Amino acid sequence: MTKEPLLLFPNVHKVMTADRICKKNNITTRVIPVPEEISSECGMCLVVAPAEMERCVVVLEEQGLGFKIHKRGEDA
Repeated sequence: MTKEPLLLFPNVHKVMTADRICKKNNITTRVIPVPEEISSECGMCLVVAPAEMERCVVVLEEQGLGFKIHKRGEDA
């Protein structure tokens, strides 16, 4: 398992919206199923490269998208 941070959203619609916004801003993301060991309201999440996380957070917050950051290897 890789150690990239995950962005957790309350629903799939927000995951897909965030993915589109990131891609428009040249931020590399991957949509993946939420790992079983993580509790989430939504079954999908975004994987973001650590080097792009700060910019990703700024862009998504500017758009008013609520999310939680989960750093793999830490408790949720």
